[in-house]
Amino acid sequence: MRSANLEYFKLAVEAGSLSRAAGLPGVRVSTFTRAIDKLEDEFGVTLLERTHAGVRLTAAGDLLFRRIVTLLDDLDEVKALCQMLGTGRRGVVRIGTLLPPVGVQFRLALSVWKSKHPDIRVIFYEMGTRDLRSALFRRRVDVIFSTPFAKSGAIESLPFCSENLMVALSSEHSLHQYPSITRGQLRNETFLIQDWGRDHSVRDHYMEILGKDVTIETHPAGKQSVFALVSAGYGVTLAVQSQAERGFPGVIFRPLRESDAHLPIRLGWDADRQDAVTGRFVAFIRDFVRQR
Repeated sequence: MRSANLEYFKLAVEAGSLSRAAGLPGVRVSTFTRAIDKLEDEFGVTLLERTHAGVRLTAAGDLLFRRIVTLLDDLDEVKALCQMLGTGRRGVVRIGTLLPPVGVQFRLALSVWKSKHPDIRVIFYEMGTRDLRSALFRRRVDVIFSTPFAKSGAIESLPFCSENLMVALSSEHSLHQYPSITRGQLRNETFLIQDWGRDHSVRDHYMEILGKDVTIETHPAGKQSVFALVSAGYGVTLAVQSQAERGFPGVIFRPLRESDAHLPIRLGWDADRQDAVTGRFVAFIRDFVRQR
């Protein structure tokens, strides 16, 4: 059954005659006649009574007409939705991220995106850097916000933001009296970090900043659990400024006074796969960063 035949039937009923209906879309009366004849053959009932004065619905035609009008309206909605999906105006963008999106740059970007694209849902997945890349290639996420990684022809990326690193200490720690802390002052400290399975990206980044001789204790847990251990005096940890601004009971935060004490975050996406919604999101972030 062709939807065009249903449209011709609807036009004929609304016009009241085949000749008047033919004048509306600019097609011949014979086209309407063939379309309605095919529908009647397919349905096995007579839809219209045809007279010199025009056409009118039979009892069966009247019942089916209301259903057909609803069907055609639904079909128009489906077509409009497909058009929106094809242009990236509706859908979902799955975002993988190393850090919770609580920083000023993240919050502002999400707020502006929501105002511009209210019909596109956002879903977040938090994981380590290596897991983020794997999730991107396995198509579990559409884009990732991560620390810089080795250049790959399969991943395109652009800079998004850079967060200052802070040292998180117990409020009872002897270093709490200093307004900022250097790498040398942390030489004898035990650093508590998040570490999931085989993804040691967080640990590797700590060692790049603090040196390879630092004592590191890993925990397959979230940052809040690590802060709880810090508060109890089990060690210290590093945090980004946006995490420090949120605070944690029994934990104080001090800037790490080193030239490389920051965490750059880049937006990455699969260069070989980009649907309309992903493309729209990447373009939005690129413009957002340029305007900042």
